[in-house]
Amino acid sequence: MPRLFGNHSLPENTVKADKKACEKIGPLGMGRRALYLNSFYISRMYYTVWTDIRRVYKMVAMSKGGFTGIGAFGSMSYLVVELRDGRTKRCQIKYENQVDEALAWIAKHHPEIPTQSEQARKKLQEAEAVEKARYKKELTENDRKNIRILEEAERYLEQNPALYRELTFRSGRLRRQQSMGTGRKAVGIILLAGSILLLAAGIPLFMAKNPYAVYMILAGGSFLVYSMMSNLVPIGRNSPKRLRQEWNDAVAASEEYISKAGSFPVPARYAHPIVLKRMIRVIREGRAESTDQALEVVKEDLKALNRSVRVSQQEYDEVVAIKAMFLVSDYQ
Repeated sequence: MPRLFGNHSLPENTVKADKKACEKIGPLGMGRRALYLNSFYISRMYYTVWTDIRRVYKMVAMSKGGFTGIGAFGSMSYLVVELRDGRTKRCQIKYENQVDEALAWIAKHHPEIPTQSEQARKKLQEAEAVEKARYKKELTENDRKNIRILEEAERYLEQNPALYRELTFRSGRLRRQQSMGTGRKAVGIILLAGSILLLAAGIPLFMAKNPYAVYMILAGGSFLVYSMMSNLVPIGRNSPKRLRQEWNDAVAASEEYISKAGSFPVPARYAHPIVLKRMIRVIREGRAESTDQALEVVKEDLKALNRSVRVSQQEYDEVVAIKAMFLVSDYQ
């Protein structure tokens, strides 16, 4: 039974039924009556009725250089729930795309709940004003035609968001594996080997009632969980071959979907609404006269972003969502 986080509780039977029927997004649950939140270890351990929520938003910690998200040292994402009484709860979510998916669900089903912090809202308004100031005063007929093509493509992708979210997720996992240095991989392998040795030695000793066996088993189990959860070991689900195949499968699914739309302005591997939005901006700024040129400008913009470049939260969110697609595709 989930614990209450908020001021208004629900009958136990109602909570159980609502939790069972909720839409699960990672460790979170989107119910009809309540939002289900995770603790550090347990999924959907708390519930908050929707009317108790003032706002809900994403927070990213250790985001400096977070475009790579390497191993245990990448960015950590949180879903922050702010109640009407001022209390807040931060829920750490391993995969940032799950936070974005949860916020998109809330924005669609509960538009009365803001999905940005007050500070982020103000910064976004300022960034939008600066962006619009860069736009051309007059668009040509060709500009309007290209923008219309891109907007139609964007609406088409939004009809099946699971496909472009899969592109983001799979490219991110593949890129993290590609970016991981030999030293990090060695650390992961050593931790894995050490944990197996501790468990292999500790279990027989435990059967023999050795007093130190419990400590060996606990240490071995901890190292095993850490080495697997931190994605440091390039085997199993993190093997390069498997990650590449998962990325190829995501691209193939995207290709099949956009082929039904006829002509499409971007290749399947870049079929993401954020790519199209950035292309529209490029055309509005007068930096391209065709969709092909706009895509090339977007590529150059992304290439220019590295660890030393300071960006806004909006820019960070966009880059996290799409840059890995370009990196694993070598910007082709």
